[in-house]
Amino acid sequence: MFLRHVRGRLAARTLRSGGWLGGSRGRRPGERLTGRGGVLVVFAGCFLGLLVADWANWGELADAVFFMASSLTAYYVRPSGLLPVVVSPPLLFFAACVLEKALISAGLLAAFSGTVVALASSAGWLFAGTGLTILIALLRGLRSEVRALVLALRSLPR
Repeated sequence: MFLRHVRGRLAARTLRSGGWLGGSRGRRPGERLTGRGGVLVVFAGCFLGLLVADWANWGELADAVFFMASSLTAYYVRPSGLLPVVVSPPLLFFAACVLEKALISAGLLAAFSGTVVALASSAGWLFAGTGLTILIALLRGLRSEVRALVLALRSLPR
């Protein structure tokens, strides 16, 4: 009886404090990443996905990793960091692709042509991943972030 009481109190305290991992109070479990952290996660995911896809000779793996990384980051980032997460994934994929091809290619021309081919073959996945990212961000409050940005830009002195 005493053990059940202690376990119940411990479980209730753990849930109130944000879970076993020590999350902060008042924050939903899905809102852990900042905008910068989300951008870093997308870049790292794209870069590692491109490396593994090139090693395994399976190009669609990098595309699927981009799709998952960009959409899941839009879901897990804080609402205040949605704008950079929505705008940057295609650029981050491009930067990761350039870096990966520069590391594994024999020369500058091979790296350039490899980057162009990789981007051309990934265009559909890039559009789909970016579209899903925008949709998730719109459902999570991107409009208010854009509105706040527009108001801040209008208040700047000319």
